[in-house]
Amino acid sequence: MSSPTQYCPFCGKRNTIGCGIYVSKARVLVFLVGRHGNELLSFRRYEDEISLRNLYEVVAEKIYERRAEELYVSGESYDLIDEAIEVLKSFLYPFAISITDVFEDPHEFFSRLDKTLRTKSRLKTVDMLPEKKIHGSHSTIIGGREGYALIMKLARSPYVKKIVPGVIEGNATSVGGGVRLKLTRSDERGNLRALLIDGATVQQVHVITTASTREEGETILKILSADVRDLQG
Repeated sequence: MSSPTQYCPFCGKRNTIGCGIYVSKARVLVFLVGRHGNELLSFRRYEDEISLRNLYEVVAEKIYERRAEELYVSGESYDLIDEAIEVLKSFLYPFAISITDVFEDPHEFFSRLDKTLRTKSRLKTVDMLPEKKIHGSHSTIIGGREGYALIMKLARSPYVKKIVPGVIEGNATSVGGGVRLKLTRSDERGNLRALLIDGATVQQVHVITTASTREEGETILKILSADVRDLQG
């Protein structure tokens, strides 16, 4: 292989765990996290629409060559992140593309991504119908269809074993503000605590994961937070 992240067409082995893209006004950086080493590609960014589309098409080809099925996008601003997402999704479907936070330093983003992806690659998974994962004596889920959709988004994750809706606090009726799900923290065993919020009403939600340590739990928290953020817009 010419690089540690290259896909092997002969044996079908993927050597890339995942990929990060960092967009600045001057350059687009592609960070490939490999099983046996990483690779960084750098491309000059242009302002005009045609050149930008050609640039991202080349970036997409590099990612597709590695079969990097997970892609995380960051940048100097959310406008630059949105730019990359908008163009890349037309080239890389059905690859999973996740939006991350803005980072001033691309190396900080790449360092965190490397740690997250390597921890994620060691995580156990479960194969179970999402509906079978919801347990507990509190059968009510606040927020109507929106609240149920957010809980089911968690349940569809292969890193979630069980979801236990808890007590409901606050007003019995919504006062506006929309339905939100906030994952707050991981305990020492890697299980998560979440809050389902509908106006002034709050419901505690316990999420039992496949993690066995706080570090693994924090990694799953980041993954689930990104999933929920995509659903909540």
